[in-house]
Amino acid sequence: MHRITLPILLLAALLVSGCGSGAPDSFMRMTRQYWEVVDVKPSIKYNDAWERVIYIITKKFELEMISKEDGYVSSAYGPSYFTEDMQRDKYQVRIVAKFSPDKKKFEFKIEARIWDGKIFVNGSDVRVAANMRRDFLNSLGEPQKKGAKPAPADSVQTDEVPAEPF
Repeated sequence: MHRITLPILLLAALLVSGCGSGAPDSFMRMTRQYWEVVDVKPSIKYNDAWERVIYIITKKFELEMISKEDGYVSSAYGPSYFTEDMQRDKYQVRIVAKFSPDKKKFEFKIEARIWDGKIFVNGSDVRVAANMRRDFLNSLGEPQKKGAKPAPADSVQTDEVPAEPF
């Protein structure tokens, strides 16, 4: 009896934890995407900021649309750049990024989707978003003031509560 029960329990645990669906724990199901905002250091000119952004994005994503004049770039959907997510062909991630019209702010969002067998379920990937936020802040952002508490790496800027994880 234990030989049959243990494999069934393990399979049930995998399905409940999300592994059976192909979505990593960092996937957050949501219908509305939220833009992360980075204030660009005044000392960084737009051409330099643009080159830094493109360099950071192309290290991890394949570009689909790019317009330097408009300050807009988006990647194609593809597997997450985290090794453990590469095997999940039903799970895809992309980045959409833009500069504000005055080029003083840089905004980006991470869009993720998981194929449920019939449709793509949309959301975001908080792990990818935190990594990209760190890279952009290190390259473009104003340094934190001493004593200031940084935003948690897994925070998502929202004006409404996101849906439950997938």
